Amino acid sequence: MEKDDRDVQAELIEALELYQAVLDTAVDGIITIDGDGRILSFNHAAERIFGYRAAEVIDRNVSLLMPEPYRSEHDGYLHNYRTTRRKKIIGIGREVEGRRKDGTVFPIELAVGEVNPPGKRVFTGFIRDISDRKQAELEARRRQDELAHLARVHSMGDLAAGLAHELNQPLTAILGYARACLRMIGAGSADLELLRQSMEQIARQGERAAEIIRRLRRYVEKGEIDRQPSDLGARVQEALAMLQHQIKAHAVKVRVNGTEGLPPLLLDSIQIEQVLVNLARNAIEAMTGAQVEAPELELVAALSDTPLGVRLSVRDNGPGFGDTAPDELFAPFFTTKKEGLGQGLSICRRIIEAHGGRLWAEPNHPQGAAFHLWLPLPTRNGNGHPGGRSAP
Repeated sequence: MEKDDRDVQAELIEALELYQAVLDTAVDGIITIDGDGRILSFNHAAERIFGYRAAEVIDRNVSLLMPEPYRSEHDGYLHNYRTTRRKKIIGIGREVEGRRKDGTVFPIELAVGEVNPPGKRVFTGFIRDISDRKQAELEARRRQDELAHLARVHSMGDLAAGLAHELNQPLTAILGYARACLRMIGAGSADLELLRQSMEQIARQGERAAEIIRRLRRYVEKGEIDRQPSDLGARVQEALAMLQHQIKAHAVKVRVNGTEGLPPLLLDSIQIEQVLVNLARNAIEAMTGAQVEAPELELVAALSDTPLGVRLSVRDNGPGFGDTAPDELFAPFFTTKKEGLGQGLSICRRIIEAHGGRLWAEPNHPQGAAFHLWLPLPTRNGNGHPGGRSAP
C-alpha cells in the first residue's frame, strides 16, 4: 500500500526534527555552508562557542567567524577548490583560530566534510573550542620551566666551590699584576713596555673573570623557553667548562668525539646545558665516590638516520647501576645521593622530551654507565619532530 502525501510529509517533518535535535544537542559546534561560503545552519554549540545567535549569521559569509589572515583567504580557497578540486583541509582535522562576536581570537579544532546533494555543494564544519586545553598545556610548560629552574639553582650548590676556585684564579692574577705595576711606579723605575704588558694581562684576566660570571648567570637565569638554531658541540663545551674544577680536582680524563660539524638543532641552550651538566656531574660523582683509579668521561655524538637526528652518549667507567634498573633512575624523587632531590634525571628527561627527543640509560661496556640522548633535526616547517617517526 502506497503512502499518501500526508504520510510522506509527516515522515519528512519527523526526520527534520530529529536532524535538528541531533545538531542542537551536539557538544561540538556544527556549521554548514554553501559553495559560496554562506552559512546555512548554526547549531546551539556554535552559538555558545562564537557568541552569535543563529539568526545573526544565517546567510552571512562564514569568514565572519575568522580572524585575519583566514578571513581574507577563505573565499579564495573556496574558489580555488571549485576550479581545481584540490583539497587543503577537507577531510583533515587541524588547529586554527576562530573569532568570537566580541572580537576575541581563540584556538579551535576544525574538521571539514563535504556533501553533494543534487545540484548543490555543501560543506560541514565541526568545531571544538580548545582554549582550556591550550591553557592547560601552557601552564604545564610553565610549571616544568619552574621546576627546571629550581633544579639549576639547587645544582649550583654542587658547582659553587669549583666556580669560586675558577673565579679566584683570574682575580689573583689581576691583583698580582696590579701590585707589580704599582711597585714599578712607586720606585720611579717604570718600564712602559712592561707596564703595557701587565695592563694587557690585567685586561685579559678581567675578561676571563667576566666570562665565568656570565656563564654562571646564564646557567641559573630564569627565562622563557627560547629554541633557536644551536650547535650541540658548543653546548657540550659550555657544560664541561662549568665542571672544569671537578674534572681537574678528580683527575678525570675527558674525551669528546663527533661534536664538530654537526648540523644545527632547535634548542633551548640553557636547558640543554642543564641536561649535559647533570649527566656529566653525575658520572664524575659516581666515579669518584667509587674511588675509580683512572676515571674516564666520554661524550660521543653522531648523526642518526632512523630516525633523523643527533645522538649524544655520555659514558663513564664508574660502578654502573648496581641492582637499580636503568629506567628507574628517571623516576621523580628517586635518588642515590644523601642530599639529592631526586629530580635531576626526571627533569632532564622532560627537557629532552619537550625538545621532541628521548633520554635513556644502559650499562656501559666493559664497565660503568651510559646515558644516551637523541634530538631531532629541524624539519622544513620548523617543527622539531622528524616526520612523525619515533626516537630510537
